[in-house]
Amino acid sequence: MKKLTLLLCFVSFLTKAQNITVASGKSFTIEKTGAVTMSGNFSNAGTFTLNSDSNEFSSIIIGGSVSGNITYNRYVNSVGTNEWDLIGAPVEGQSINSFVTANASTLASNGDAYAIGYYDNYWNEWENYTTSSNWYPFNGNFLLGMGFQMATISGGTLKFTGAPAATNKTLPIIDFSVGQGEGGGEGGTKWNLVANPFPSYIHGNTSADSSNNFLTINSEKLHDSYQAIYGYDADGIGSGYTVYNNTSAALRIAPGQAFMVASDNPNVENPDVLSFTTAMRTTQGGDDFIAGNPVTYFELVLKLYEGATEIEDTKFYFKNGLSLGLDPGYDAGHYNQSAALLSRLVAGDQEVGLAINAMEIESINDVVIPLEINREAGETFR
Repeated sequence: MKKLTLLLCFVSFLTKAQNITVASGKSFTIEKTGAVTMSGNFSNAGTFTLNSDSNEFSSIIIGGSVSGNITYNRYVNSVGTNEWDLIGAPVEGQSINSFVTANASTLASNGDAYAIGYYDNYWNEWENYTTSSNWYPFNGNFLLGMGFQMATISGGTLKFTGAPAATNKTLPIIDFSVGQGEGGGEGGTKWNLVANPFPSYIHGNTSADSSNNFLTINSEKLHDSYQAIYGYDADGIGSGYTVYNNTSAALRIAPGQAFMVASDNPNVENPDVLSFTTAMRTTQGGDDFIAGNPVTYFELVLKLYEGATEIEDTKFYFKNGLSLGLDPGYDAGHYNQSAALLSRLVAGDQEVGLAINAMEIESINDVVIPLEINREAGETFR
């Protein structure tokens, strides 16, 4: 197919094309279960819309040049305790003021404060947008590849309008832990909130794609003991973050999905720079951080309870080719180093409490793994 000139179109399945042109006054909609992959150029003088819901996200992959905008209606979780969502703009050039205006009936707010916030790891603080905000780092627009916390009034879609990314994107990350080189603010952290910048899924780990995936491409940029994707799960258990790395089944990160990663580089003038490459893009995927095809391994999940309430869990992963020491991309430190339940490496302890402790399959028969339990004296747990 050489070219599609679109008058009125609704796509609810996978479509392939060379070029797509939407004429002025016309519209094209990709429904939540649909996807479009094109090898050529994208041109929109009309209306081009992508839809989603809580567990289905449409995609577009553009191989050539881009002219014109798209609107991505991105589902965002509701406001409330243990709710909210981590979201990044799936388009480029979206004004924050215009975004607030366009979504006024859906976006949660409290007075002049809106449920949009960025994470400042220099001070380990969240700062929410207000009508009088001066969000200096962003020059009035969402920064592509950067994550934000967001929430809707009762769960619904927020409208992002801008240019769809069709080239490689980058984002610097910095370790602002207290005492690190150029240092950080009081309680600064190594955690950086980043986001999938494409209006399509991207491969997250080696089970999704052996080479063109986020963890492999960025392995040298992430902290060795935390070489993982930390996805906010809104379940109220433990740290609130689920850890995904190469021990996970096929991980494909949804359009507009944000997540935490850890840096060990404190050099502000020469930070590590994450890469989001076009080769990572895929139209395959499901819910936010839903894993797909299984791999050959054994896994043990140890859970800590107080009464009938689960407080925390820690995972032990066994697969051929791993060691009792640190295996970056497989072992993963816990997001919260004071969590109720952690484990430590069997060999070569890095002084890091682990959420995932990975080792050789044969170790399942004969290994003693150190555990760390952090509970107040006198508290009963099991």
